Amino acid sequence: MILFSPPIQLPETIDDHADFLEKVESFQANTISTSTPAEWTDQDAENSRKFLDSNDIRVGEFSTFHWGFDHQDASERSAALEHYKRMIRHGVIMGAHCVGFSTYGDRGMPGMWSDSTWTRCLDAITRIAEEAENAKIDIAAHPHAMAPLCSVDRYVEMLTHVDSARLKVLIDIVNLTWPQRIFNTTDLVNEVFDSLGHAIVALHAKDVIISGGSGVSAAKGMGVIHVDEAVPGTGFMDFETILNRLDMLKQDITINVEHFDYNDTREGQSYIQGIADRSGITFK
Repeated sequence: MILFSPPIQLPETIDDHADFLEKVESFQANTISTSTPAEWTDQDAENSRKFLDSNDIRVGEFSTFHWGFDHQDASERSAALEHYKRMIRHGVIMGAHCVGFSTYGDRGMPGMWSDSTWTRCLDAITRIAEEAENAKIDIAAHPHAMAPLCSVDRYVEMLTHVDSARLKVLIDIVNLTWPQRIFNTTDLVNEVFDSLGHAIVALHAKDVIISGGSGVSAAKGMGVIHVDEAVPGTGFMDFETILNRLDMLKQDITINVEHFDYNDTREGQSYIQGIADRSGITFK
């Protein structure tokens, strides 16, 4: 079943409850993508879970990424491990569908795609997969072209190397879109689902656009190529194929239209819903 899981921050006080419930209702969804604030205790998470349960609201993707996950500095890696241990613990308390994590080792540096960084990444994933096994909750790996987990091939290697049934995929196809794939995202979508479909438990729904060349200003000098995310329906991503491939999967999948303000998130979700309606695909 495909579940819309819009990104909505948990209410931190009783005074926030009404606004939270109004926002959830406006998305016409009873599943949300969220996380607990850094200062929350386990008891805070338990209290929030009781409030959600009393309003028939479920936590889908449970994610806050940590940049030190596969850092060269051992202290940064240790801090990231503690962060994800807490995320896993709170994910269990909140009854989350999955706990997301991302790899950002040496991001923007020459070593971000290196074998040594990737080895650190696999070691770190192995450690949090053990935590997930013990906690009996799925963890889901999130990709980015500017990170070690930058391709379908590396996803396959990760799933092969880390022997854990709790290790899943939080797919973000836009984050895997290199410039040469922009005008034929259908092939990329099918490549993703052919290789990873069995492990996908969550999807970040964004569109993708490209710009560059003469007349496009970058932070310094002139832009060469910019591949950017965009509101669903305003770019080149083949959402029809994405939804059809998702609908073929047996497991539950959450869809999170991420990174946009409230109105754009609503617009993106409505666009996706329209495609689903035309294709006869039902969302929960």
